[in-house]
Order: sequence, then C-alpha cells, then structure tokens
Amino acid sequence: MTKVNRGKQFEKIVRTAFQKIPDVSVDRLHDQTTGYLGSSNICDFIVYKKPYEYYIECKSVHGASLPFSNITDTQWQGMLEKSQIKGVFAGVICWWIDKDVTRFMPIQVLDYLREEGYKSIRFDAFPFRLDLFPIIEITGKKKRVFFDYDMKQFFEEMEENKYGKV
Repeated sequence: MTKVNRGKQFEKIVRTAFQKIPDVSVDRLHDQTTGYLGSSNICDFIVYKKPYEYYIECKSVHGASLPFSNITDTQWQGMLEKSQIKGVFAGVICWWIDKDVTRFMPIQVLDYLREEGYKSIRFDAFPFRLDLFPIIEITGKKKRVFFDYDMKQFFEEMEENKYGKV
C-alpha cells in the first residue's frame, strides 16, 4: 500500500468516524490536486455539531514529526482565518503511522510554533497546551493497520475547552 493511498484511507476513516455521531454534518472538500484556475481547499472536511463548526485537515506521516511544510499556505491562512470566528474551530488531525498516535492540533498552536521557528511538531511533544488551545488525542481501537476512532470523545473535549470563545 502506498503512502498516498494510506493517507486517503485515513481521511475516509476519519470522515466515517465523524459520520457515526448522530446529528453531525460532515462535508468532504474534494482535493484539487491540479490547482485548477488557482483554486484550492483550506482543509479536508467541514464538520458541524451544534453549536460548533470544525475545519479539519487530515495528515498522516511516517517517522516522528509532522513537517509544517506538509501544510500549504492556503491551509494555514484559511484555517487561521476561520479560527477567528466565534464558535469555529480549525486544526489538523495527524496520524503518526509508525507511532500509532493520532492527535488534533489547533491551527493556532501550530502557527505559534511556526512563528517561534519550529519546522515541525513531534508526536511526543505532548502534552502541549497554549493557553486554552488544547491538543487532543484521538483514541480508538486499532484494527490491523488503521484505527476505529471514537469521535464522541473528541467532541466532548473540544466542547469542554471551547478555546475560550463561547
């Protein structure tokens, strides 16, 4: 199985995990790999669970670090812009394949680290908390390669922290 296919399968698994939750809307933004006429997406999914909206980008990486270069300028700027809106959360769900670790990282935390000169974030750089911007472990039951994720816990932790923006 190639790296690209594994990444796409990870996105599908994340989408399915969100869809299992009642009263949750999940919209997949299709990849435009050609950048046709300058168009590009800020993330993979827009998820809505009353009263919050989430902009989620999925990344899967081999090794111990997620390079910030894996996040496009369009994704950085778009998610940062959306995260300024009350009731809207934006960030990256990263699966460190070799480490069996999956976490949601708010774009504000990643941007802070990038502004401080970091080029990547390691899987074991946790717990890391920047004010009220929590990094949340996405838990699940491991199958052979992939996980069956429990997104109920993700929503509970996000709503509990609320990024201080309710």
